[in-house]
Amino acid sequence: MGAGLAAMSLSACGVFGSSGSSPSPTVTTPTMPAAACAEGDSVTPPDIADFTLNGVPAAQFITSLVVPYNGLSGGSDGQPSILRLEVVTSASGAPVRFRASGAQLLSSLTDDTLGEPEVTVFSEAGAERCVASAYLFSTAVGPAKVVVEGLNSAEATFNVITTREASRNVSLSLSAGTVNAGSSIDAVVSVTDVFGNPIENASVDLSLPAKGPGVFVTGANTFTVLTDPKGRASVEIQTRANKGGTLKVTAKGDLAACQPLANQYTCDADQPVPGFAAASGPQSRSITITAPSVTITKPSPGTAYSTGELFDVQGATKGVKEGTTVRLVAGDGPAGASTVKANGTFTFRDVLAQTGGSGDLGYVVYVGELKPVPLDIRVKTFSIVSYKRVEAGLKFRVAAGAWPNGTIIELTRDGKGVSKLEVTESGKDVYLLAPDTPGFYQVQVDTSRGIVYGVKVQPVL
Repeated sequence: MGAGLAAMSLSACGVFGSSGSSPSPTVTTPTMPAAACAEGDSVTPPDIADFTLNGVPAAQFITSLVVPYNGLSGGSDGQPSILRLEVVTSASGAPVRFRASGAQLLSSLTDDTLGEPEVTVFSEAGAERCVASAYLFSTAVGPAKVVVEGLNSAEATFNVITTREASRNVSLSLSAGTVNAGSSIDAVVSVTDVFGNPIENASVDLSLPAKGPGVFVTGANTFTVLTDPKGRASVEIQTRANKGGTLKVTAKGDLAACQPLANQYTCDADQPVPGFAAASGPQSRSITITAPSVTITKPSPGTAYSTGELFDVQGATKGVKEGTTVRLVAGDGPAGASTVKANGTFTFRDVLAQTGGSGDLGYVVYVGELKPVPLDIRVKTFSIVSYKRVEAGLKFRVAAGAWPNGTIIELTRDGKGVSKLEVTESGKDVYLLAPDTPGFYQVQVDTSRGIVYGVKVQPVL
């Protein structure tokens, strides 16, 4: 923050001519004697001249005022926290008004430390001249202005800044409160002085548990940031893949001091003015990290299917990134491919029920690199098992698979139906009769997804 330039103007009144970029020289007049001054009254304002700030003529004042951080006298010559405003007056005991914008005024350093936008003081006689004085400080960064009014007026403008030594309060926020394991989030800190002004170049130490489910982007569990001109800084936190839990992030102010060897973030309360509250202290926030998981929602556990039947597989994930590849394997071979949707679900349509495979592993779902999840289903064979000749013709024994009661199983010869039977006890073999005629016999069931054929064709010669 740069230094502000003070400027003063004097209104034409009494013995003072019109003002320009600098005040007119003081002229000895009956109302403004060369030594001491005349005695005035408490009603009539005096003429004023020679407006100074900390002894520097207003037109030459280029020093920035610093927001108080260690009492009103805690600044330095180059960066004062309070300014003594003084004008020479033409009379003693006369009222002089000081008005400020962007700052507060005090008539005394001992009687009042709350500060007001306007104060009236009475000029005092000195050995050589009479003066009126007040004190000014500011709690808000930016431009400030003070106007002194007697019979004429003078003014000065200057800049108010804050410094990192005024660092007082730390706030901590996270870009998200809940994330999937393996995702990244940002920890954002801001630093202000006691009055809420942002502090640039303030140092803040952030930390994570040594063996927690996340680290900073550097791979360490500690990180120090410096704030930007808006008093903000951020760092990326990377959560560990496949590891859930709660991750606590802590931010603690560091370096700046209100007293030698003392941390400004722990300075006593009630400085520099009444109401200077205790500092915020270390701040902590927690992140809930969702460990990846996979749940099969369809088919229900224990569901049985007949060979050749088509069915759907649906699943839900938590902590898995959208677009992650999902594979369905039957035995040793692929049975379907899908991806995780934005809502965490995935689907396989029209999966063919089959048995066997050289690995005989059944159906297994693979989501990314996570542990495979087997389907809890059974596949029962639907096929002609055998036949024999009987008095009525040919009697076929059929493994009815898992078809439910009421299902119609049809026997065909060379693709044409010759016999039908309704399943009355699911899971048990059924028997169908047909004329003793040579041909290729098969069984089938007509479903909403098409005809399901038995596993084997039985030739009769």
